[in-house]
Amino acid sequence: MIVSDRVYGKIEIKNKLILDLLRSSPVIRLKKIKQAGPTALLIPSRVMTRFEHSVGVWYILKKFGASLEEQVAGLLHDTPHTAFSHVADALFPNKNHTFHEQFEEEIIKSSDIPEILKKHNMNLGKILNKGNFHLLEAELPDLSADRIDYFLRDTRIDPIFPDSIVTLFLKDMSVRNSKFYFKTPATALLYANLFMEAGKFLWLDAASHGSHELLAQTLRRALETEIMTMHDLFKDDDEVLKLLQKSKDKVIQKHLAELTPKKKFDYAIKSEARFWGPNKPRLVDPFVDYNGKLVRISEIYTELKKIFADFKATYSFVGVK
Repeated sequence: MIVSDRVYGKIEIKNKLILDLLRSSPVIRLKKIKQAGPTALLIPSRVMTRFEHSVGVWYILKKFGASLEEQVAGLLHDTPHTAFSHVADALFPNKNHTFHEQFEEEIIKSSDIPEILKKHNMNLGKILNKGNFHLLEAELPDLSADRIDYFLRDTRIDPIFPDSIVTLFLKDMSVRNSKFYFKTPATALLYANLFMEAGKFLWLDAASHGSHELLAQTLRRALETEIMTMHDLFKDDDEVLKLLQKSKDKVIQKHLAELTPKKKFDYAIKSEARFWGPNKPRLVDPFVDYNGKLVRISEIYTELKKIFADFKATYSFVGVK
């Protein structure tokens, strides 16, 4: 299979297990789950899907020498996402924005994936144990395959830097002791700063905050009035939107009328905000090879520590009107 990827170009996929998993029902469903969630209703250009991202995560893991087991875990890591991605974290607030992860085992075990893994002599229990896979997922501020791909991918949808910088990052990146790192401090510093800028423009912007809160209110109303069930949340974006559109509930229809490209949210002080609450200001502090040792870039450029602290203080809680 040849995949034309917006970040990495043409990707050839030969492994039969990976090919079978790409045809599995939970992975196919991700083609209809937007990475940006409800933000794409306000900004239609943000059309990238969880399927694209999952393939990208698999590619990064393969490129940097991860085991086949970790590659499989990477390909499957987003299968438990609800419709509209992280809107579930506004609907059911949790500190780490990980509501969907509790459903991973249930969704995978109730699908065709266990039979596919059995056919290829791969252990499902090992795949489900994310503690085995340090390149796929790592605690902030480390880099991980998941974090690398969504950063590079989201910044191709709404470009905040040219494609040539993507090439620079991938060439300068390497792995040691199950950690991603950069070979040169200048590249690591650029990556850390641009990742922070992506937060400002793409993940913590007023449209993202407002659309997630508004759709969460809409879904909460639908669940409370039994227009929807929890099971419906695990359908795809279009199916959930159709359920809401069919509703005769005036509150739901009023909210849906706002969730269009005509709607503009702006940041507001707390007293003026329609929605006020926590955001997730993500920062990376990449490791870099410095005189043969892996150290964080903030240990070389110590000014970053204050820049990081100021960023968190500004964006941890915000309001929009």
